[in-house]
Amino acid sequence: MAQELLRQSHAEGEKALLNAVQRELASWPTFVLWLQGEMGAGKTSFVRAYLYEQGLSPRTPVVSPTYTIMNEYQIGNDWYAHLDLYRADENFSLQELGVLDARPYRGLFVEWPEQGGPGETLPATHILKIESDGWERRIYTLIRMQEKNKEGSHES
Repeated sequence: MAQELLRQSHAEGEKALLNAVQRELASWPTFVLWLQGEMGAGKTSFVRAYLYEQGLSPRTPVVSPTYTIMNEYQIGNDWYAHLDLYRADENFSLQELGVLDARPYRGLFVEWPEQGGPGETLPATHILKIESDGWERRIYTLIRMQEKNKEGSHES
């Protein structure tokens, strides 16, 4: 059952947004965050800010994986993957990409998740919608898509 957790404008502050999203995602053992928004909405910028806030070295570049499809980042003992499926086609395979068995990811950030096609979609624990609200202004909506069970893992 989907539950809207947050609706905030960019004007209310990026730091407050990051803190709210981090609090929610930190309560999950693992997460899959779908990032939805038009081209140039700020999806990669959000991932960059999130990872740096989590402790990623500022010397590590966080760039769009549009052409590589997936970038990985390690922060302490935790691994994160940032996927951009915009260029995925009918031959795309999460299995071949190694997402399903490369390593235990603490979090997956997925841009254009629906482009993966049937059977190649990572089920979202959360969705962050980024919508334009005029020139250089955004509205962010965080939605929880799954509930945690008693052990802390997630279920649909």
